[in-house]
Amino acid sequence: MFPGLVFHHIGIACRDIGKTMEFYVNMGYTPADVVDDCLQHVKVCFLDKEGAPRIELLAPLDEQSPVLRTLDSSGVAPYHICYSVSDIDKAIAGLRKQRFLLLNGPVPACAMEDRRIAFLFQKHTGLIELVER
Repeated sequence: MFPGLVFHHIGIACRDIGKTMEFYVNMGYTPADVVDDCLQHVKVCFLDKEGAPRIELLAPLDEQSPVLRTLDSSGVAPYHICYSVSDIDKAIAGLRKQRFLLLNGPVPACAMEDRRIAFLFQKHTGLIELVER
């Protein structure tokens, strides 16, 4: 149905990137620099390990951060799954036909070389992020 969606990363909401990062580093992941994304109100750090899914840690940057609700209800928890797409506008249109609600975007993401991202939600799927290739 959506052949253009390619897995990109799993986003994990956390309160303290440094403390959560320790676990992944001990598992062999290599962290990138922590980036403050003021537009999304989050601190972001990507972690990579050969042969394993890419991880994105997201911590609140301020009281407007969208990850606060997840942290308040679930604590540190998976937050979203991200897919890369060649045409973000077309992908959003296709997902909206499947009853996904566009929550945010598309907007440039400083943690992803200013490529455009968007967040969508559907009650049977949860929160997904799209990032334009």
